[in-house]
Amino acid sequence: MRFGFHLSISRGFVRTVEQGLRIGCEAAQIFSRNPRSWTAKPVSNEEAAAFHRARRAAGLDPLAVHLPYLPNLASPDEQLYRKSVEALTEDLIRADLLGADYLVLHPGHLAREQGLEEGLERVGLAVVQALEAVDSKVKILLENTAGQKGELGVSFEQLAVMIEEIESRAGAGPRIGLCLDTAHAWAAGYDLASTRGQARTLAELDRLIGLDRLGLIHLNDSLAGLGQHLDRHAPVGRGRIGARGLARLVRLRDLHHLAGIMETPRQTEADDLANMARVKRWRRAGGY
Repeated sequence: MRFGFHLSISRGFVRTVEQGLRIGCEAAQIFSRNPRSWTAKPVSNEEAAAFHRARRAAGLDPLAVHLPYLPNLASPDEQLYRKSVEALTEDLIRADLLGADYLVLHPGHLAREQGLEEGLERVGLAVVQALEAVDSKVKILLENTAGQKGELGVSFEQLAVMIEEIESRAGAGPRIGLCLDTAHAWAAGYDLASTRGQARTLAELDRLIGLDRLGLIHLNDSLAGLGQHLDRHAPVGRGRIGARGLARLVRLRDLHHLAGIMETPRQTEADDLANMARVKRWRRAGGY
């Protein structure tokens, strides 16, 4: 497994690569713009080319772009839904320009009056519209969620329904997959701390979605208890999943080919260095 962090683009895309190198990244995830705004400064061809060169030289592979926080692809409000689809489409274009492998998104959340079936269908339709609008090799990865406040994607069953909806409308199999967030899965009730729990979780994922659709791991520990539906990340090995659980996951042969992106709390760069040293130590102990 290759390791990386979600990196800040606040000082520019090339500086992001420099930051990744300082803290030992082998892979990376970024936002392509301010994640708390609907508007975005265009990415120039020159800026994208410089980023490509820096990233190639640094060997950061793969690269994921994360969709901003504001879009809700399940919204029953037509104006918000339209804005959300437009944001997804724009970010797919930006991810392609930046040479990203993946665009990761949270599916959205239900409104009070909204049924589950309708919400899942609307997410599927939103993704189809973006895929049909943009001719790109970037793969969209649906991220599982902790299940806070009506979040969709809390179970593999829900994710499977959305993926099937997308495939049935767009035939987009090669361009749709899954990002597994370990902290979210734990908070949703999937035991990733024990050997038996990990085996059951991955078997269920394989049965409902297929391990071949798993494109990325968000390698996060959790401050929340199992099944509490709270999205509270912890430094790797310092939360409720714990060092034994995450170290075992990192060493699983079925996951060797994937990247583990950490979205860990940080006060200083020293926190990132400590987390990176820890996961690389787990990898070495696995003999690869």
